[in-house]
Amino acid sequence: MTAVRVAVEGQTDVPIAERILRLVGREPFEPIEAGGKTKLDPKIPGLNRSAVRMSWLILRDLDHDAPCASALVRHLLAGEEIAPGLHLRIVVRASESWLLADDAGFADEFSVARKHLPDHPDSREDPKRDLVAACGRSRRQDIRRAMTPRPGSGREVGPEYTSRVIAFAATRWDPERASCRSPSLARTIAALRRSSPEQFPTL
Repeated sequence: MTAVRVAVEGQTDVPIAERILRLVGREPFEPIEAGGKTKLDPKIPGLNRSAVRMSWLILRDLDHDAPCASALVRHLLAGEEIAPGLHLRIVVRASESWLLADDAGFADEFSVARKHLPDHPDSREDPKRDLVAACGRSRRQDIRRAMTPRPGSGREVGPEYTSRVIAFAATRWDPERASCRSPSLARTIAALRRSSPEQFPTL
């Protein structure tokens, strides 16, 4: 199995990238968690140059940083041609969109009725807010307390948001099922499956 290095914005993105790679028959290797897009973006040209001799999967949220994924890719590569081993994939609109797209898995994990989840998560303006709001409707009090911010805290998420999202992404989230409701995830999986061995250089 070909090993692929991973670079992502934050902690919750690591298991998402790892699950996708394993789905397509690749083995994730030494993930880099940059600590936000402002720290990830400057690394991308250098990772592109290193992708001549090793394989990289980079996940970067689109957010509202460009009108479309292709425009953001051009900006992030700073005019350089993309190397054979670089797989720079743009998440529309953020990684929470891909998690919400597995409505069956999410509903089961967080005890939320599927009717409270967005039908088209890629089109949502703020998928993190949608995810937190859905958990606020959970049938379980412990999930509501863990995932939603305490009144007056000034936070966007609850105290256990990161750990619970990581656990879901690592164990219960089904990327193939989610791809049926997320076109950007479906494109990512299809692109990785089309990649030839030459596009995944051996470490």
